[in-house]
Amino acid sequence: MLTLRPAGPDDRRAGVPARPVRPAAPAAFVGVAAWVVVVVAALAWGSLVVAGSGVSLRAAPLMGHWAWDGGLGAAPALLVGVAAARWGPGVAARAPWRAVPALTGVGAVAWTVVLATSDGWHRLTAPLATRHEYEPFAAGIDDLGEFMGGFTANLGDYPIHVQGHPPGPVVLAWLLDRAGLGGAGWLAVLALAGWGVAAGAALVAARAVAGERLARRAAPALVLLPAAVWAGTSLDALFGGLTATGGALAIVALTRRSPARAVAAGALLGLALLCSYGAAVVLVVPALAALVLARARLGRDLARWAACVGAGGVAVLAAAAAAGFSWFDGLAATSAAYWSGVGAERPGWYLTLVGNPGALALATGPAVAAGLARAVGGMRRARAWRPALLPAAAAAAVLVADVTQLSRGEVERIWLPFVPWLALAAPGSRRGWLAAQVAVALALQACLASPW
Repeated sequence: MLTLRPAGPDDRRAGVPARPVRPAAPAAFVGVAAWVVVVVAALAWGSLVVAGSGVSLRAAPLMGHWAWDGGLGAAPALLVGVAAARWGPGVAARAPWRAVPALTGVGAVAWTVVLATSDGWHRLTAPLATRHEYEPFAAGIDDLGEFMGGFTANLGDYPIHVQGHPPGPVVLAWLLDRAGLGGAGWLAVLALAGWGVAAGAALVAARAVAGERLARRAAPALVLLPAAVWAGTSLDALFGGLTATGGALAIVALTRRSPARAVAAGALLGLALLCSYGAAVVLVVPALAALVLARARLGRDLARWAACVGAGGVAVLAAAAAAGFSWFDGLAATSAAYWSGVGAERPGWYLTLVGNPGALALATGPAVAAGLARAVGGMRRARAWRPALLPAAAAAAVLVADVTQLSRGEVERIWLPFVPWLALAAPGSRRGWLAAQVAVALALQACLASPW
């Protein structure tokens, strides 16, 4: 059955009458069905073949192991989740726009905290205090210049997480320590803040690309993401905040023709590249969005925008090079170390085909799958490509990361920077979908013993 969509303001000005639109329910059903198939396949194949193979994926496709830990400790998370699902859509629809990104960010942080502390308050800092992490290693550095200059040459002597990233996270931990803010607690604060900023920045970008209505609709879904199970606390959440803020600022700079914003965006994205090599793939999101927007109406400004963004990013990477760290040499060394170790041991076919997609599906939840399916269907209708632009660009970036096997496993943490962009497609105005997100998050928190 067809229904009539009322003509919007742009349509009325152009004299376009209301046009028939097919119901979106079948598309959402297809999306959820695909989500279930991917998750079930990843869990079944992982449990039967991968979990006991000694590749540190005992809860394949997820890092950690299955262990029931439900109880009264999860009650605050349940209450916060129910309250956000019940009243979140109304708040997002009626609050002044300036408050919506901030409220979304605060809500995302609150949801992350109550999930993490279901097992006790120590869980906010424990993941950042192990021998594999940045802060304990940074505490032993006396000469930061010597560390930067010898980072690539000495990579094999570093803890596993330090080996897998540029020196940015270690430098951050070192600076905090020298400022009297040492310890895992302050890094946890930054990680949580980064996750909240990522949610708010994604909404700002969505408004610039597709309008305020879409951004308001997505806001509650960005609060209640199951990915919060891993965002609290992993520094990948902070990296997500850097990439989302830089990407949003870059998009706003293009739509508002602001060279200063473009340079600032490039600088933020350069900092993200100094924290995570994977940030280079996340850059696909603002880049694709810029290309599509430029083709639509901003072609003459694209070259100047790209030059300004590039100048900001190159300046940051050049400063790192002057301190002794070459980003490209670091990437090559990290890649060699990864493929000579755990990368070669983990099953590539399983992780590429269903493992990594299954982990991401659990992190984003069924509402995002339903929203993506609806967005793809909507792109076939005239003037409906903008709502799908950012989520589609994020999906393309994820596909690149998966097919190139930049990460074999642990993507529920590593791919956190992609999640807010994908979540922009979610129908956050529907309480039923939000309840499904809450259920998935609570199930993961209760059943999975994760190192993050």
